[in-house]
Amino acid sequence: MPGELARDAGLSSEEEIVHVMKNIFDRLQHEMSTRFSRLKDLNTKFGFLLDIKTLLYDTDEDAIHQNCADFPNFYDTDINGNELFIEIGDCGMLLSNLTEALPKTPLDLLGFIVFYGDDVFPNLRISLQILLTIAVSIASCELRASMGQDHLSDLALPSVERETLETTDFDDVIDQFATVKSRKINLL
Repeated sequence: MPGELARDAGLSSEEEIVHVMKNIFDRLQHEMSTRFSRLKDLNTKFGFLLDIKTLLYDTDEDAIHQNCADFPNFYDTDINGNELFIEIGDCGMLLSNLTEALPKTPLDLLGFIVFYGDDVFPNLRISLQILLTIAVSIASCELRASMGQDHLSDLALPSVERETLETTDFDDVIDQFATVKSRKINLL
């Protein structure tokens, strides 16, 4: 079989099961350590933005200021750390004066900022947008696992044949396909 070594050919059923299970456990351990290291990295970068109550109402301004100062190390073209710290304080003061339900999650806070005005807290808005979209990259393992050679070739074909694809009338293609695959039988 492809991928097997010559020494694997003479394995008994029990040895083959042990061999396969060890490979599965090795892969599982590798995937888990990779995912947890990504989550740890994500928490290092964005952890201070996850707990909205602590972020907006915490009295430990030094910790928040340090996190805001470190954050642009990762996203220096998008965010200004000093402005982010000021915006967090201003947003906390604004929310403390409101009688409405206070945001509890980063998504709620982002919704409030967008509702209040995109240009009011730009650094905080961008930071929350990055936080809420960056976690999708953790799913890359599932995408890679489901992406076989045939699937990849099928996805690449429309890109390669882009000119033909742009001139194709898909309504005609669908109608032709429906006519060919039709299972109706004229009885008269």
